[in-house]
Amino acid sequence: MARGKTAGAAAAADAVTAADDLPDHLFRWSDAVAQRLSREMRALAPAELTAIGGRRARLLQLVPAGGMRVTDLAHRAGVTKQAIGQLVDTLEELGLVHSAPSSSDRRVRWVTRTPAGDALVRRSLAVIAEAEDRLRREVGARRYDSMLATMRELGRDVTW
Repeated sequence: MARGKTAGAAAAADAVTAADDLPDHLFRWSDAVAQRLSREMRALAPAELTAIGGRRARLLQLVPAGGMRVTDLAHRAGVTKQAIGQLVDTLEELGLVHSAPSSSDRRVRWVTRTPAGDALVRRSLAVIAEAEDRLRREVGARRYDSMLATMRELGRDVTW
Protein backbone atom coordinates (compact mmCIF):
# COMPACT_ATOMS: atom_id res chain seq x y z
CA MET A 1 0.00 0.00 0.00
CA ALA A 2 1.26 3.49 -0.82
CA ARG A 3 2.63 5.49 2.07
CA GLY A 4 -0.02 7.70 3.72
CA LYS A 5 -2.99 5.86 2.20
CA THR A 6 -5.45 4.27 4.57
CA ALA A 7 -7.22 1.02 3.72
CA GLY A 8 -10.46 3.00 3.23
CA ALA A 9 -8.82 5.47 0.86
CA ALA A 10 -7.26 2.62 -1.11
CA ALA A 11 -10.62 0.88 -1.41
CA ALA A 12 -12.27 4.12 -2.56
CA ALA A 13 -9.53 4.62 -5.16
CA ASP A 14 -10.03 1.03 -6.40
CA ALA A 15 -13.80 1.65 -6.68
CA VAL A 16 -13.20 4.77 -8.78
CA THR A 17 -10.81 2.84 -11.03
CA ALA A 18 -13.39 0.06 -11.42
CA ALA A 19 -16.07 2.64 -12.26
CA ASP A 20 -13.77 4.12 -14.91
CA ASP A 21 -13.88 0.76 -16.69
CA LEU A 22 -17.64 1.05 -17.18
CA PRO A 23 -18.98 2.15 -20.56
CA ASP A 24 -19.35 5.91 -20.73
CA HIS A 25 -22.72 6.31 -22.40
CA LEU A 26 -26.16 7.75 -21.78
CA PHE A 27 -27.56 4.53 -20.30
CA ARG A 28 -24.98 4.55 -17.53
CA TRP A 29 -25.54 8.15 -16.62
CA SER A 30 -29.33 8.14 -16.89
CA ASP A 31 -29.41 5.08 -14.60
CA ALA A 32 -27.03 6.78 -12.19
CA VAL A 33 -29.16 9.94 -12.05
CA ALA A 34 -32.30 7.83 -11.50
CA GLN A 35 -30.59 5.98 -8.62
CA ARG A 36 -29.39 9.25 -7.14
CA LEU A 37 -32.86 10.81 -7.35
CA SER A 38 -34.40 7.71 -5.75
CA ARG A 39 -31.87 7.88 -2.92
CA GLU A 40 -32.63 11.58 -2.38
CA MET A 41 -36.37 10.87 -2.34
CA ARG A 42 -36.05 8.02 0.17
CA ALA A 43 -34.18 10.38 2.48
CA LEU A 44 -36.97 12.99 2.22
CA ALA A 45 -40.09 10.80 2.05
CA PRO A 46 -42.50 10.61 4.98
CA ALA A 47 -43.23 7.16 6.39
CA GLU A 48 -46.63 6.77 4.69
CA LEU A 49 -45.07 7.41 1.29
CA THR A 50 -42.18 5.04 1.93
CA ALA A 51 -44.64 2.38 3.09
CA ILE A 52 -46.48 2.16 -0.23
CA GLY A 53 -43.28 2.20 -2.29
CA GLY A 54 -42.05 4.23 -5.22
CA ARG A 55 -43.59 2.06 -7.94
CA ARG A 56 -47.09 2.33 -6.47
CA ALA A 57 -46.69 6.08 -5.83
CA ARG A 58 -45.60 6.61 -9.46
CA LEU A 59 -48.53 4.54 -10.71
CA LEU A 60 -50.90 6.63 -8.63
CA GLN A 61 -49.48 9.76 -10.29
CA LEU A 62 -50.35 8.32 -13.72
CA VAL A 63 -54.08 8.19 -12.92
CA PRO A 64 -55.59 11.50 -14.10
CA ALA A 65 -58.03 13.42 -11.91
CA GLY A 66 -61.01 12.15 -13.92
CA GLY A 67 -59.79 8.56 -13.87
CA MET A 68 -59.04 6.21 -16.75
CA ARG A 69 -59.48 2.71 -18.08
CA VAL A 70 -57.18 0.02 -16.65
CA THR A 71 -56.09 -0.83 -20.22
CA ASP A 72 -55.04 2.78 -20.85
CA LEU A 73 -53.25 2.93 -17.50
CA ALA A 74 -51.32 -0.23 -18.44
CA HIS A 75 -50.29 1.38 -21.73
CA ARG A 76 -49.29 4.60 -19.98
CA ALA A 77 -47.22 2.67 -17.42
CA GLY A 78 -45.67 0.41 -20.07
CA VAL A 79 -46.76 -2.84 -18.41
CA THR A 80 -49.35 -5.54 -19.03
CA LYS A 81 -53.02 -5.15 -18.19
CA GLN A 82 -52.66 -8.05 -15.73
CA ALA A 83 -49.79 -6.35 -13.88
CA ILE A 84 -51.72 -3.09 -13.66
CA GLY A 85 -54.80 -4.97 -12.49
CA GLN A 86 -52.82 -6.38 -9.56
CA LEU A 87 -51.35 -2.97 -8.70
CA VAL A 88 -54.77 -1.33 -8.89
CA ASP A 89 -56.15 -4.05 -6.60
CA THR A 90 -53.40 -3.29 -4.07
CA LEU A 91 -53.97 0.47 -4.30
CA GLU A 92 -57.69 -0.12 -3.84
CA GLU A 93 -57.04 -2.23 -0.72
CA LEU A 94 -54.98 0.69 0.60
CA GLY A 95 -57.88 3.07 -0.07
CA LEU A 96 -55.94 5.11 -2.64
CA VAL A 97 -58.02 4.31 -5.74
CA HIS A 98 -61.50 3.11 -6.55
CA SER A 99 -62.23 0.88 -9.52
CA ALA A 100 -65.54 -0.12 -11.00
CA PRO A 101 -67.05 -1.06 -14.33
CA SER A 102 -67.47 1.94 -16.63
CA SER A 103 -70.98 3.37 -16.77
CA SER A 104 -70.86 3.34 -20.58
CA ASP A 105 -69.31 -0.13 -21.04
CA ARG A 106 -69.55 -2.69 -18.23
CA ARG A 107 -66.59 -4.65 -19.70
CA VAL A 108 -64.27 -1.71 -19.03
CA ARG A 109 -62.73 -1.28 -15.57
CA TRP A 110 -62.46 2.43 -14.67
CA VAL A 111 -59.94 3.61 -12.05
CA THR A 112 -60.13 6.88 -10.12
CA ARG A 113 -58.06 8.20 -7.23
CA THR A 114 -59.71 8.64 -3.86
CA PRO A 115 -59.18 11.78 -1.76
CA ALA A 116 -56.49 9.81 0.13
CA GLY A 117 -54.87 8.95 -3.23
CA ASP A 118 -54.96 12.61 -4.27
CA ALA A 119 -53.30 13.60 -0.98
CA LEU A 120 -50.59 10.97 -1.44
CA VAL A 121 -49.91 12.21 -4.99
CA ARG A 122 -49.53 15.78 -3.68
CA ARG A 123 -47.07 14.58 -1.01
CA SER A 124 -45.09 12.47 -3.48
CA LEU A 125 -44.87 15.35 -5.98
CA ALA A 126 -43.62 17.62 -3.17
CA VAL A 127 -40.91 15.07 -2.30
CA ILE A 128 -39.90 14.79 -5.97
CA ALA A 129 -39.72 18.59 -6.24
CA GLU A 130 -37.52 18.81 -3.13
CA ALA A 131 -35.20 16.05 -4.39
CA GLU A 132 -34.93 17.79 -7.77
CA ASP A 133 -34.27 21.12 -6.03
CA ARG A 134 -31.40 19.53 -4.09
CA LEU A 135 -29.84 18.36 -7.35
CA ARG A 136 -30.48 21.76 -8.98
CA ARG A 137 -28.70 23.52 -6.10
CA GLU A 138 -25.78 21.11 -6.36
CA VAL A 139 -25.06 21.70 -10.06
CA GLY A 140 -26.61 25.14 -10.45
CA ALA A 141 -29.99 26.13 -11.82
CA ARG A 142 -28.78 26.92 -15.34
CA ARG A 143 -27.01 23.58 -15.81
CA TYR A 144 -29.84 21.60 -14.22
CA ASP A 145 -32.54 23.31 -16.29
CA SER A 146 -30.46 22.81 -19.44
CA MET A 147 -30.11 19.09 -18.62
CA LEU A 148 -33.85 18.79 -18.01
CA ALA A 149 -34.68 20.55 -21.31
CA THR A 150 -32.27 18.26 -23.15
CA MET A 151 -33.79 15.14 -21.57
CA ARG A 152 -37.29 16.33 -22.48
CA GLU A 153 -36.17 16.91 -26.06
CA LEU A 154 -34.50 13.50 -26.32
CA GLY A 155 -37.56 11.78 -24.84
CA ARG A 156 -40.16 13.73 -26.80
CA ASP A 157 -41.14 10.76 -28.97
CA VAL A 158 -41.95 8.50 -26.03
CA THR A 159 -45.68 8.26 -25.43
CA TRP A 160 -47.08 7.85 -21.95
